[in-house]
Amino acid sequence: MTGSDHHCARCGWPIDQPFQVLSRHRTSEGLVTYTRCACGLLRMHLTPATSTI
Repeated sequence: MTGSDHHCARCGWPIDQPFQVLSRHRTSEGLVTYTRCACGLLRMHLTPATSTI
C-alpha cells in the first residue's frame, strides 16, 4: 500500500485511529502524543498549543 497523510506508509492503517496510545502529555509547545500503529510503527504527533494574547 502507498502512504498518505492519513494512512500509515507501511501498512495503510488510518493515522487518526491509532492502534495504541502509549503516552500523552502537555509541553510548552502543545500536546504531544506517542502512538503505535497496527504494524508496530511508533509515531509522535504534536497538537500545537493555542495562545491568547
